[in-house]
Amino acid sequence: MGIKSSIYNGVVSHSRLLPKSHSFSYKVYSILFDIDKLEDIQKQCNLFSYNRFNFFSFYFKDHGKKDGSNPKKWILEIADNQNIDKKNLKIFCLCYPRVLGYVFNPISVWFVYSKNILEMIVYEVRNTFGEDHSYVFNLKSESEKLDHKSKKLLHVSPFIEMNGEYEFSTDLNSSQVKIIIKEISDKKHLLTASFIGKAKDLNDKNLFFNFLFYPLLTFKVIFGIHFQALLLWLKNIKYVKHKHSKYKKISYNNEYKLKDD
Repeated sequence: MGIKSSIYNGVVSHSRLLPKSHSFSYKVYSILFDIDKLEDIQKQCNLFSYNRFNFFSFYFKDHGKKDGSNPKKWILEIADNQNIDKKNLKIFCLCYPRVLGYVFNPISVWFVYSKNILEMIVYEVRNTFGEDHSYVFNLKSESEKLDHKSKKLLHVSPFIEMNGEYEFSTDLNSSQVKIIIKEISDKKHLLTASFIGKAKDLNDKNLFFNFLFYPLLTFKVIFGIHFQALLLWLKNIKYVKHKHSKYKKISYNNEYKLKDD
């Protein structure tokens, strides 16, 4: 498989096509964490800690059930729901780390391997209203590049209606990552969001470099979200009032249930 904990430096891009064009891109980085090796990463990197403050950190409470429990347990529960053998699974999370104690992850992507087979992928999506939804796909694929679809189940942007569908395209290997998400609305291509990055070793040297050359990354992420919203408002894009999701917080293979089911 060859995949290990790594830093992926790259570019996040958004390109909106309708009803007016609007595009932007930012240089960012994400870190791919082997969830079983957080202790080892902490020992090897003075600039990184898990569940405690540092220049860079990974907190259990930022992921999964968000109650401070190890998100590995959450992933294993999802795997069990999908009848995936939980023995010897390798679990990776691609996300922004906390930087100086702060993070907002619009999306974290979980990769679950058994030997060299990618058994499952989970897109953990969040909005700025404190809500999240996890899109789960049971794959059993030896291919690095994967494509799958799901109905949109969480209000993300106040400038996009809920009647949409996501088309995910994901390609992860030891040298690069490509995550491309297209949003389709009324059978029309509305938006494409992507992150494309190249891998670097996860060590103090590269962490320090990123701290200097991508200053206050996670603050930049939340500022960028609100700044781009302002630009959309100035373009007179229709404002869509926030509505709480009526769906359960996890959907499986584009099958979803209402909260009351």
